[in-house]
Amino acid sequence: MALPTSGNSISFGQINDELDNTTTDTLDLENAAENGFGLSKPHGLNEMFGLSLSRLQLTVKFLKENDDNGDDTFTGWFSDASLAGSTKGELVLCAEGVIVPEDGRGNSFTTLIQQDTSEFNSDSNVSNGDTIFEASSGTTLTDVRPGGDLTNQETFLVETTQDNIFQINSSGVLSNVRSRTPNVPTKPTLNADSGTQITVTIPSTNTAVTREFDIHRSIGGASFARVGTVVPSDSGSIDDTSISTTFVNDSGISAGNAVVYKVFAQNAFATSSASTTSDSVTTPSGVSFSASPSSDPARSINIFGDEFTPDGPAFSDTVTISVTNRAGNIDVTTTQNTSGPFRVAAAASDPGTGGSYLTAVNNINSDTVVVRGRFTESGRNNSEGPINNVITLTDDSSGDSISINISCRVTNS
Repeated sequence: MALPTSGNSISFGQINDELDNTTTDTLDLENAAENGFGLSKPHGLNEMFGLSLSRLQLTVKFLKENDDNGDDTFTGWFSDASLAGSTKGELVLCAEGVIVPEDGRGNSFTTLIQQDTSEFNSDSNVSNGDTIFEASSGTTLTDVRPGGDLTNQETFLVETTQDNIFQINSSGVLSNVRSRTPNVPTKPTLNADSGTQITVTIPSTNTAVTREFDIHRSIGGASFARVGTVVPSDSGSIDDTSISTTFVNDSGISAGNAVVYKVFAQNAFATSSASTTSDSVTTPSGVSFSASPSSDPARSINIFGDEFTPDGPAFSDTVTISVTNRAGNIDVTTTQNTSGPFRVAAAASDPGTGGSYLTAVNNINSDTVVVRGRFTESGRNNSEGPINNVITLTDDSSGDSISINISCRVTNS
């Protein structure tokens, strides 16, 4: 009922009663005037004569669940993935105000959107602890609650007046009220994996209603441009308050670029404001190789044999390869173009002629790699060459490589 009219006294207890508070509660006059009665400053008791609580009319959406037997159940969207029979909760769908996809809750269920346009919140701002009524008088609780039309208190509903999702209990009281709009992502962190790849991490972000992150990049101070989207590593639950997600950006980046990123969170209803722009990271210069010596005689193997037995093996001199801006380990492979077997030994220092000679040597963790080639005549009195066999060194992270030709020749007397 309304407060007393002009000429009568008004007590704080009467104001509390009108606002659905306990009569003896401590009263915040400013909050009561602005949020309870929709008044503007300055505030005094004399402006409240004859007023009644300003209850906000709401449109509330929920779900009707149909099964194969034709039975209807009124419910909402699940936060708990196990109740939804899914790997994620349904709060993104709730925020978007859309149905659960067919078979999303099992093969026998489909859902339809229902809405009630004449619900009334207990005051003018939807928040935790508010009560929803079925009329502006505030005398009868809404039916859109457990014990009314709904069957499960664990579900969430969405109101499209002030655009919030919430839970409601059997007393019509709201909890876990939050905006349908995704939270602003936390400032991203960057790691320059190579001269052409950066990993973007979006750390500790509330993703309860986030469908995807929209990633924007700026290179060298230029305008930001969208480079892709990524689905959060988890979302859809009210408990998804600190979720970290990574995005690998491996296109449009060159060695030596100074790069920053910002991130938006979005769903089908709304897009958040941009995150704080990341700190800048500069991609490393590209991997480069230099070989010494760069020509003969180290790069030649000559076998002078006879006609009686296969000759060799014979070895090249050492070739030292220096790697600048190495991104990973160095893999060494061979390409044999001669009839006679060709093998390689490789290490951070001279492997000598007595070690293992193989077709490939992998995972050398050094900026200096020393290689030797070994060549053997293919059979008795088989002269050939000169023919180039090839030793190739590859950075296993960046993919950059260098190829060294070893000229091989057999001459029989």
